[in-house]
Amino acid sequence: MLKHGDVAEFHYLWHREAQKGEESGRKPRPVCIVIKTSGNPDVVFLFPFTSRPPLDGQLALTVPEIECRRIGLKPPCWIILDEFNRVEMDKDYDFVSTKPIGSVSAAFLREIATTIKQAAGASAIKAVKRT
Repeated sequence: MLKHGDVAEFHYLWHREAQKGEESGRKPRPVCIVIKTSGNPDVVFLFPFTSRPPLDGQLALTVPEIECRRIGLKPPCWIILDEFNRVEMDKDYDFVSTKPIGSVSAAFLREIATTIKQAAGASAIKAVKRT
């Protein structure tokens, strides 16, 4: 079972693609399982990793080289934090596998969570609910 900070491959649906009516991600990419709530443990929030530099105004963190090694990615790499996919684990058909390919450190996960919390307070995060 996936837990906080795990990284798995998932057909991530970008917000811009969802706005165009697409229903599934075009290709699998590594995503970080950042949030699982105790009230609804079967729902996860997935934030994508990318090798492309973030666009101007896009909220992202540079993934440190040591974190890249932990999850098997080549630097440079970023995690995008101004959008996410919300997924119910019993509808996990867009995961390549629910076996993690790695996980981020507790310290980096805290940095991710702090950045998300600040962005959420400013209503700067776009959700794509996957059904």
